[in-house]
Amino acid sequence: MDLFSRALNLIGGHPCSAETRFQGIATPSFHPDRLERIARMEAGHFWFVGRRAILQHWLRRIALPAEGLVLDAGCGTGWTVRWLADQGFRVMGVDVLSDGLRDLKARAPSLALVQGDARRLPLRAGGVFAVLLLDVLEHLEDHEALQEAQRVLKPGGWVLLSVPAFPWLWSARDREAGHRRRYTPMMLRSRLKEAGFRIIDMRFYMFLLFPLILASRWAGRHHPGFQGFEERPSRWLNRLLLQVVRLEVAMGRWIRWPWGSTLLALARKDPLCQSRNPGLDGASPQAGEDAGAPEPPSSKAGAP
Repeated sequence: MDLFSRALNLIGGHPCSAETRFQGIATPSFHPDRLERIARMEAGHFWFVGRRAILQHWLRRIALPAEGLVLDAGCGTGWTVRWLADQGFRVMGVDVLSDGLRDLKARAPSLALVQGDARRLPLRAGGVFAVLLLDVLEHLEDHEALQEAQRVLKPGGWVLLSVPAFPWLWSARDREAGHRRRYTPMMLRSRLKEAGFRIIDMRFYMFLLFPLILASRWAGRHHPGFQGFEERPSRWLNRLLLQVVRLEVAMGRWIRWPWGSTLLALARKDPLCQSRNPGLDGASPQAGEDAGAPEPPSSKAGAP
């Protein structure tokens, strides 16, 4: 039995294969062709690079043990799974679509990839140290996905997530991406607390480029040719925007941006909490927004 199979047996997962079908798995809310477009952007597109930098900063803060499993639920192309594995994390990716998993498995056979629904994860309760839900909640019943994250997390485990911000920013891009909603801080805070999480950090992203985003959305509504502008900037423009995003992320460690097009949250399961649903066993965004929320210790263990 190889290391991948042993890891799956340990946590109760099931490997994906080319023959896997969607038996008992909900239909995804966007077309598989979109995965190809995302795959072309993830490595160098300014938005993905900035989001990764925030994620990396949080992973350094939460002191994951070396053996701690990170689950990327709704991993899409699996790019983040591979990136985390390269950084030395023990990581597994789960997604409802087999296309991206199959392609990544062909390129990186050692990665742990499982086909499954983020609302019904094929994992035992209480075995995961951190769950990533990166631009996933807006595609499905968010309360179900957060309850599943709560179930599979160990007591004291972490959830790191991102969602599109502000319902009034809704545009053709949201429809094309299969979004069901965009979030306000109050909405996201409510969902997390209802699922039993303690919010440690919540912040906006894409503040400095927000005027450009507003202009892009307005132009896209009136001139359909502009709808793909944000996804396909020219090479020189992407380099310029990347510098702006890096500046925002660096400054964001000391400045709490008042708005942005994306919301990110870091939240924690109660260290004394047992999984709420063992049935599958077998404020404005501010840091430490809950009263008395502890600051996660800095750590080098398992960190990039």
